[in-house]
Amino acid sequence: MQKIKSLMTRQGLKSPQESMADLSPVENLRIPSKEELRELREQPIDPLAEQEIIDSIEEIYFSNDSFDMVQHELEKLPPELNLKELEEYRDKLKRQQAAVSKKVADLILEKQPSYVKELERVTALQTNLQLAAVICTNARRQLSVAKEGFTEASLGLLANQRRRQLLTVKCVFFFFITSLLLTFKHYSCISELNSKLQDTLEQIEEQLDVALSKTCKHFDVSHYTKVQMAYTLLGKTQTAMDQLHMHFTQAIHNTVFQVVLGYVELCAGNADTKFQKMQYKDLCTHITLDSYIPCLTDLCKALWEVMLSYHRTMQWHEKHDKQESTPIPETIRSRKKSDYNLSKSNAPILTNTTLNVIRLVGKYMQMMNILKPIAFDVIHCVSQLFDYYLYAVYTFFGRNDMYESSGLGLISSRLRTTLNRIQESLIDMVCFIPFHGPTEDRKEKVPSPHLSQLVVLTNSGTLYGLAQRVVATESLVFLAEQFESLQSHLDTMMPAAKKPFLQQFYSQTVSTASELRKPIYWIVAAKAIDYEQMLLMMAGVKWDIREIMSQHNVYVDVLLKEFEQFNTRLGDVSRHVRIPLPVSNVLWEHCIRLANRTLVEGYANVKKCSNEGRALMQLDFQQFLMKLEKLTDLRPIPDKEFVETYIKAYYLTENDMEQFIKNHREYSMKQLANLVNVCLGSHINKKARQKLLAAIDDIDRPKR
Repeated sequence: MQKIKSLMTRQGLKSPQESMADLSPVENLRIPSKEELRELREQPIDPLAEQEIIDSIEEIYFSNDSFDMVQHELEKLPPELNLKELEEYRDKLKRQQAAVSKKVADLILEKQPSYVKELERVTALQTNLQLAAVICTNARRQLSVAKEGFTEASLGLLANQRRRQLLTVKCVFFFFITSLLLTFKHYSCISELNSKLQDTLEQIEEQLDVALSKTCKHFDVSHYTKVQMAYTLLGKTQTAMDQLHMHFTQAIHNTVFQVVLGYVELCAGNADTKFQKMQYKDLCTHITLDSYIPCLTDLCKALWEVMLSYHRTMQWHEKHDKQESTPIPETIRSRKKSDYNLSKSNAPILTNTTLNVIRLVGKYMQMMNILKPIAFDVIHCVSQLFDYYLYAVYTFFGRNDMYESSGLGLISSRLRTTLNRIQESLIDMVCFIPFHGPTEDRKEKVPSPHLSQLVVLTNSGTLYGLAQRVVATESLVFLAEQFESLQSHLDTMMPAAKKPFLQQFYSQTVSTASELRKPIYWIVAAKAIDYEQMLLMMAGVKWDIREIMSQHNVYVDVLLKEFEQFNTRLGDVSRHVRIPLPVSNVLWEHCIRLANRTLVEGYANVKKCSNEGRALMQLDFQQFLMKLEKLTDLRPIPDKEFVETYIKAYYLTENDMEQFIKNHREYSMKQLANLVNVCLGSHINKKARQKLLAAIDDIDRPKR
């Protein structure tokens, strides 16, 4: 083979593999020259003689390429060399080589046209393959673009939209089923259906509990996320946490018990002792000295798996708590001790008035240390200073005549009493009117405060002076907190007989400062959202429909747009004056409460409504809640039950409706009367209607 290759090289030819490696569409194939062909053809041309020479070659020469012919011939030499014999043997080898070379040359020349033709085909094939590779690459790139731009984007959106519509329809049917259960619960078939649904719910919870227990040893992010989402939809996130703790405890116990049990049974051999019924502590006493180290090693490995799952579970909750992607049942966030701390990110909001009052209180306290007999008089004057400050802030930013009609309880009885006391004892309401009576009653009174004309509270672009309201109110709250910290010190300076005065000042005045937030920020919330527009839009909705709708009404989108604009304007104000968390919570609480009460008022204006119409009301409200929860982290949503209870009251029977009227005084007489009138003809007759309206009138009579 080496000779053949060398001959091909000398002839200028290459093997097919080498030709493929160096193949180029423009290469010219090298054909043996005439001289080389002539040299080969000058050899003997007798085929028989040529074949005899080839047949005389030893078989070993045709064995493999690794055969060392030189070594082979040297080993064949006799101990004593004869020159004549060597020359004859050399000539014999030359004749054999010439015969083989001529035979190979003949074969090559014979097959060369086919070889050239096949080489050209291979060249063309390679060119086609390169072109095909380019086409495939471009096609794959275009498919990838199509996948990202069309399949994953467009079709993905369509799939999500379809899924959303299906879920919406399912939600409507769920609401409808709930309504049926409430309406016809006195029928045995409905009662059985309700029982069956409860059993199904229990089975779902059991399956979820099993799925939750699996995360204790082999934590999987997607699996655990789905389980937590399911518990969230059921409204049982706290139950999930309690069950998770129990499962981890059980996993630890079962894991260590099984590991130790395996080693104990292995060491005991065929002993009849019932180790499985032993306590873990007793089971450990049967571990032998030889198996102690291996058992401890396996025990640590098994516990490490449980602890790893626990660690990953904690990481999951820390991540989702930061992202707030998992709804957590937060009451309104507030601080127990103080709404402020002196950190850079939560510095107090102060006015010059507050700073001056704090300076004065410091000087007065030094005076009380020196002149203790007048300590009570000083504290009394300081309390009047605080009273006047509180009254001024309320007068400037919180006084409004619509509080009572809102039904939100914005001013507590304690705050109302405090404001009335301050006005009667400290404020001179007739200082600009000629007074002909004695002046003794007015000697400790001061004129009513007046707001500077530079402060504008009617501009909607600034959220009706929200920045000024925040600075004034939160500065007063901060001052009240400073007074709270001084209470114990002031108490030591007061005479024993006067200490009740100090306690009354703190319980009735200082502690009410934070309550000013509700009436002050309510004015902003009442004007920031166009509730009247929503009422007008709700009046144009047809509620006596005969089929279940899968799309909510437009007024919901308009209301949500109002909340989005409110959120944006709130952010604009916060760029100038920091909006503390308690203020933000109060503002959102007021806006949501007013919106929910407007919804109930709109539903109470409905003249005709069917079961499907009530289901549409529920669909509208659920859509509102779902979108609203993305705008605020206030949990739970204020007055959510106020709306849901009113919608569901439509399905109540006569007796249940009468009890509902007696128990739910939070609804107005008009709203209660509308429930009765709309239900007339569906499941309440005229006689029952008169009875229920009389019950409403009896409730209203004591108020007159």
